[in-house]
Amino acid sequence: MADAFASQLNEVQERLLQELATAPVTLSEIAGAVISPSPEGAVALTKKARALRTFSRTIDIDLLALTAAGVPVSEELRLLVALIQLAQRGALIANQFELISEQLTDIDASVSDRGQTAVRLAEMARLAAIQLDHALSAFASLDLESARAIDSQDDAIDRLNRDVFEATLELDAGPDQRELALRHVLIARSLERIGDNAVDIAEQAAFLVTTELQEFTDASTPKPPRARAGDPPGHAPGVTPPSTP
Repeated sequence: MADAFASQLNEVQERLLQELATAPVTLSEIAGAVISPSPEGAVALTKKARALRTFSRTIDIDLLALTAAGVPVSEELRLLVALIQLAQRGALIANQFELISEQLTDIDASVSDRGQTAVRLAEMARLAAIQLDHALSAFASLDLESARAIDSQDDAIDRLNRDVFEATLELDAGPDQRELALRHVLIARSLERIGDNAVDIAEQAAFLVTTELQEFTDASTPKPPRARAGDPPGHAPGVTPPSTP
């Protein structure tokens, strides 16, 4: 009975990691889509988002069914809990993909990017793809050192997220350009949240190795804003990007 449970659990893990491995590929595609948005690209992204969300929910149900079918030993229980968390991260990443798709759908490709925020978004998507790939690899290989390195990788995405926000605040342009910049702000926030989910996956990898569940950072606590040119010494800017509830 125990061997059968372990075998089923490993099979679910393999399926889940294989499906989640498509997410970094999708992020690489988003990097190109924000530079050259198109209705076709947005539709394709929506389909991928919905497929990932459906798969993640199916895995979640499979894992709950496994739990009901048998009582795992402590090591298997940790893996079960971690896989449930991964399935949930997959659904959350899918949600962000769909939010990005909605913004890409409404972007007018003829509007000039006066704030040059699309280039920053493309870099965010590229970094998020690398970060998520590293997190999944750390989980699969139980590499504690690699898992802990994910948090520092996330800092670069956070900086770019703030750069997009600040560039939009400082933009002196017409309504079309400002609308484009605001849509870019929303895309940046989604990419930043995907980076946070990669950190969550890395935390689960560390949990499997150390048996202790610890947050590398508290994503709900905003990082201090950087001072901008013209701010008096010791003064922090009064406006910060919106935080996720």
